[in-house]
Amino acid sequence: MADRVLLMLTADGRCTEIPAEESVQPDTLAGLLGTDVTERLRLSFVPEHLRDAALCYFIDARGGEKGLPANFCGTCFYHTGCPIFGDLLLGLCPASAADEGAAGIPAADAAVLKAWLKAEFPDFLTVI
Repeated sequence: MADRVLLMLTADGRCTEIPAEESVQPDTLAGLLGTDVTERLRLSFVPEHLRDAALCYFIDARGGEKGLPANFCGTCFYHTGCPIFGDLLLGLCPASAADEGAAGIPAADAAVLKAWLKAEFPDFLTVI
């Protein structure tokens, strides 16, 4: 198991780990999502011991234009009713930083997040 990971939540309902470094650059995030431009959105849930970081999800900023399928989890995360399209990545970001990079999630924290995701989306998400 990798020391740090990004969690990929696919539009068809799978959650998988992708080995990551402490610092993940925007072009790496874009490559993992198969796009040239990503959008970073902040998730309201963060495990208690990670309060100095923001849990963010990264999406293909052009997913709707490309006709990608809606991502149920991402749409729920967005809290507006507007759909999020395509796969998304969960990673950590500095709580106050404006840079577009991310950090891999420590493996122990990824286990907590996967348990939370499985509880939140029991009928939709298969956690691998």
